[in-house]
Amino acid sequence: MRYLLTFAILSLFLPIRLETGLVLLRPFELIALLMLFFGLATGRWRNLAFSAGFLLLLPFLGWHMVSAFSVDAENGLRELLQMSAVGAFAFALAQEASRVDTHKAVNILLFGMVLILAYTIIWHVAHGYSVGWKHLADPRLAFTFLPIALAGLLLFVNRGKRRTLWFVWAGILPLLVLSGERKAFLIYLFLTAALLMRGRLAAMIPAIAAGFVALFVLSTTIGNAYVEKQLQTILNPLSMGQHEYLAATGKYAPGDTPSNVQRAFAFTLSKQLISERPSVGVGTNKFKNIIDTEFSGLPDELRLGIHGEFQRILTENGIIGLSLYVLIWIAAWFRLSRTLSWALSHGLIGAAQARLLPLVLLFPCAFYVGTEASGTRAFVTLSLVSLLPELTRHGLCLPLQRMRRSHPRGMRRPRFLASPLPGNTR
Repeated sequence: MRYLLTFAILSLFLPIRLETGLVLLRPFELIALLMLFFGLATGRWRNLAFSAGFLLLLPFLGWHMVSAFSVDAENGLRELLQMSAVGAFAFALAQEASRVDTHKAVNILLFGMVLILAYTIIWHVAHGYSVGWKHLADPRLAFTFLPIALAGLLLFVNRGKRRTLWFVWAGILPLLVLSGERKAFLIYLFLTAALLMRGRLAAMIPAIAAGFVALFVLSTTIGNAYVEKQLQTILNPLSMGQHEYLAATGKYAPGDTPSNVQRAFAFTLSKQLISERPSVGVGTNKFKNIIDTEFSGLPDELRLGIHGEFQRILTENGIIGLSLYVLIWIAAWFRLSRTLSWALSHGLIGAAQARLLPLVLLFPCAFYVGTEASGTRAFVTLSLVSLLPELTRHGLCLPLQRMRRSHPRGMRRPRFLASPLPGNTR
């Protein structure tokens, strides 16, 4: 089951998809159904567990589907099928939260993402792309999630492995720059500051500022025009995205990118739609329908969906949907903090690990869903976030349980097996 769970996540990074008249199918849907059948048919889940993390997902997913049916029946059926696959994955994860070895699962995910990343780079270089490795939509996500998984592993490995991982961490920086994946680079910058400053927010702010200064210097010295342009859009996000200029002239303004222009156009239209129906929204997927019908004369690169779940949910599902969505994130933060406080009081982790884990996992995931188009990956990310406290509690307790089985006597206060981060005992 551990392999099925990790393979289900990794399958979302693979360029394997089947377009049907109703839905887009990936291996994820098949694996999710296989997990559900295997768990129920074999009696593995005799005592079903409905954790708080799983239950918090249901109101939002239910409202999302009701909103989809308000658009039309076909749209509602499409979302029902998608939410069924996501729900099956979340249900299986909730049942396995007390069994899965999170350390081994993260290792499997890291190994799989490294393979996918290597394939992505080789494919692009073979097709003549020395930079800008973004032409494979699904595999490029490994650039974003590899740093998150690697940072999580850095918190809990022993000192010897930690040194090796820091070399790996430094080695992926040039790959992120060459890839042109801006969100991956920003996540990497945030995680680097968090890890180096041991999660102390007061120290992270100047560290992030220094990172942007270094980014500015790099953008003025680098010789590749594409990379320089991507770095400039990070440094000057408010000056980009002139969709009116494109509509009037048929050309992009100097320094603009199709992605920034599309985001600016979507934001402008979203504000109008939100003002018209603030409480319930226009309906799930209705934004794209409006684009296709009322703005059919615009270039294809502008007629896309909203890139950002918070903006999309407020536009399509209204304040009600956004409140249910944000509740999941807030609850995950407080529940995870409570779990880490418990682990800290029992000597299972150090103070720096307790500070860092929410920053390392929740902030990058929130940034990802806040800048990425909606879809199965965004909902799976939400499921992982909501169930993160349960997974963390078991992951921290597992070494303790193993030590108790190995040494049933004379164990009063065993500590976490991995070495704490330096200076984190207070």
